[in-house]
Amino acid sequence: MNEDISTRKFWRNQARLSAIVVFASVSLSLLLVWLSLGDLPPDGRVVALWLGFAIPAVVSPGAMVYVTFKNLLNHRLHQRVHRLANSDDLTGLANRRCFTRRGTLRLAEAAHTQPTDQQTALLLADIDWFKRVNDTYGHEAGDDVLSQVAQALIHAAPADALIARLGGEEFTVMCDVSGPDELNRLAERLRQAVEATHIVYRGDVIQVTISVGLAIARRCDTLSTFLSRADKALYDAKDRGRNRFALAA
Repeated sequence: MNEDISTRKFWRNQARLSAIVVFASVSLSLLLVWLSLGDLPPDGRVVALWLGFAIPAVVSPGAMVYVTFKNLLNHRLHQRVHRLANSDDLTGLANRRCFTRRGTLRLAEAAHTQPTDQQTALLLADIDWFKRVNDTYGHEAGDDVLSQVAQALIHAAPADALIARLGGEEFTVMCDVSGPDELNRLAERLRQAVEATHIVYRGDVIQVTISVGLAIARRCDTLSTFLSRADKALYDAKDRGRNRFALAA
């Protein structure tokens, strides 16, 4: 779940709970006071009723503020744990665990809710000659390259795309396309975006390219078979010279 949406939902729930607790506390207090004051004169009954209203009206919000504060700490801790479990620390993209879960769900939903003019596509991208970057400039430079490539993919991919770092220098983008032509255009846009990215590291300019394997989901596909076909297309792109894309048969 998006963290902004999750936080808004948290505060709505807390406000609703606070209102319910205050209303229930005041109502119960007034009822108990009313039932216990049958022998008091009218003036005494009025004072007792005011006290019965004022005490819970003051105490309940104070107690709810404390409870809300503790719940907020737990909420933020839960968000942090969720982010660490599902995000790649270096790039901020979804990690393999998150991609597997969300990708599987996306494929399943597409079979029932996807419009007939849309197809689920997978682009599997690998940074060309990435080992040379690490060997030449060091692993810190390699980390910068990975971060910048991730940003290039984010800006070039569709807004609703599921973008993940599967590990090492391998990234994947899952999105909906109208067919092979649109998928090819998207792959070329991603390729150009990465090629145009220049990473400056300690005065040196590092430029990298990517090879991309493309696949369009079939009705019988699982996420594993979907990835496998994109992976074969990726190796085809590398065999043909790198810095290009290839579409799975």
